Amino acid sequence: MAYILAIDLGSSQMKLMVMDERANAVLTVSRQYPTTAGKNGWLEQAPGDWEAALKSGIAELKERVSLDKIEVISLSGHMSAVVLLDGEGEVLCPCIMLSDARSQKQSEKLSAQMGDSIRQYTGNPVNNAFSLPKLVWLKEQEPGIFRRTKVWLSPKDYLRFRLTDEIWTDYTDAYNSLCLDASMEWREEIIEGAGLRREIFPEIVGPADLAGTVSEEGARRFGLKEGTPVAAGAADMACAALGLGMAEPGDTGLTLGTCATFLSVVPERKESCYGQVTFHPHVTRGKFYALGSHFNGGAAVNWISEILSEEGRIDYAMIGRLSKEAEGIPAGSRGLLTIPFLVGSGSPYFCPSDRAHMIGLRAGTSRGEIFRSQLEGITYNMRQTLRLFQETGQIQELILAGGGIHVAVWPKIITDVFGIPVCITENPDVSTVGAALIGGAAAGIFENLEETAARRLEITERRETDQRNFQRYRKIYERYLRYYEMMHSIDAGEQKDERDCL
Repeated sequence: MAYILAIDLGSSQMKLMVMDERANAVLTVSRQYPTTAGKNGWLEQAPGDWEAALKSGIAELKERVSLDKIEVISLSGHMSAVVLLDGEGEVLCPCIMLSDARSQKQSEKLSAQMGDSIRQYTGNPVNNAFSLPKLVWLKEQEPGIFRRTKVWLSPKDYLRFRLTDEIWTDYTDAYNSLCLDASMEWREEIIEGAGLRREIFPEIVGPADLAGTVSEEGARRFGLKEGTPVAAGAADMACAALGLGMAEPGDTGLTLGTCATFLSVVPERKESCYGQVTFHPHVTRGKFYALGSHFNGGAAVNWISEILSEEGRIDYAMIGRLSKEAEGIPAGSRGLLTIPFLVGSGSPYFCPSDRAHMIGLRAGTSRGEIFRSQLEGITYNMRQTLRLFQETGQIQELILAGGGIHVAVWPKIITDVFGIPVCITENPDVSTVGAALIGGAAAGIFENLEETAARRLEITERRETDQRNFQRYRKIYERYLRYYEMMHSIDAGEQKDERDCL
């Protein structure tokens, strides 16, 4: 029995999955690592922590399954982050994460200088969520470090380098630099226009291309077999799209994690959606998916449990009790309406000044009503992304995954707010599965990647919309939009006043 090892480097934890040649997950282990939150919205990780997590995870795998059967290794990694290496392959500074906000000025300058060209090539705006502004910030603010830079890499590409001693990137990660076009080639005029050196940009391969083998040093470092082939792998959301079996236009998935991520395969990059969702290449060359990023997904659910818990921490047992209470409350939470933006808004606004509000609190408001209203508010925001996706093509149903599906009342709310059937898959590790499937294709174990992904996807439940609730939610949704516009203007004004007083 041949095995595939998938390494999924997430933004808060690493998952290691052993998959067999029938595309069954044999074993999955996970390891967490810290993120450092610094001044002015800085978010960083130490690549050494990733290496320690990989070494520890592999040691656990070896205790439970024979890794001698591994025929290929593949990777997935969190997108748009930046790692700088010098000529000796040493890390020059901490990894700057996707949500790091330090490069706002560079984003604004790049947008003014070449925003139209970047929009033409990528379909995306210039903002902090992409790699290019981060690289320009490093050049301007850390010139000594930047002069020593031999190459910049995305997180999963760094781990592959440590395994193989070879430097590559794949086009799904490279696209998030804003320096590629639809042909998946570097646009040198963008790189040079930003004042960067072309030679620090790694060469590009496809996700299922082999990008080296485990080196002698990599084998010693991590406890793997020397000479094991290593596939390039892909960005985590591209892997998630594959793991959800999404291949054709209209295929749509929603993962309810800390950040709720909404994906839809699109026939083309739609101009009317510009700046509200982002566009990214699928694992399959020539295909694209639209991505809605909702920063207030599971994080907002966890927040409710923290503030209600006596210990002031996330309490999953309490979340279960609150969900049970919320099930007995009618759609609309008896008039309580929540604007859910605890950490600013993602799609479609991407406004860091947006805040959370509860409208309609009364003396008799219950915990269950507050909890249900929080879930409804998040779901109204996600419905905005659904409506954008529906502009690009017809969506027949939604595949729902992630830890949030275990908040029992939430899938029901999503089904009734969205008004389309929802298919639930229990597998929370869709990015890890996608990475493993890519590895299997690279090794020739899986002949057709998309067919294998569709075949192994297990739908555990299919929910149909309660039309009565849907009609009620349509009216509340319109009220939500009106309240958002009002509160958005108030929040922006208050934060401007706060800045003026400093």
